[in-house]
Amino acid sequence: MNINLAPLSIKELEQLIADANTLIERKKAESIRNAKAEVEKIAAEAGVSIEELLGLSGVTAGKPARKPAAVKYRHPQDDSLTWTGRGKRPNWLQDELAKGKKLEDFAV
Repeated sequence: MNINLAPLSIKELEQLIADANTLIERKKAESIRNAKAEVEKIAAEAGVSIEELLGLSGVTAGKPARKPAAVKYRHPQDDSLTWTGRGKRPNWLQDELAKGKKLEDFAV
């Protein structure tokens, strides 16, 4: 399909884009609703839940659910600033370490 947009004004083109985006979102939502209904129908015909059908019962993507990591480090003046020791060190801890403090000073 080839549509000549050259004669349209900027305002008309912007409206066309807005209308197209709205239509795209509406069609995506409709597609999701249809797919969900189809999956629900297949699960019902098999006599299982959707979670069982997809293998999600108590397990996320084949991995057991993990508990949140325990806090290992806490800011001495602000208890809301914590770090589990996993991932990148938070800025507040990096700042304190740059001031000469030791990681052990923040251990819980």
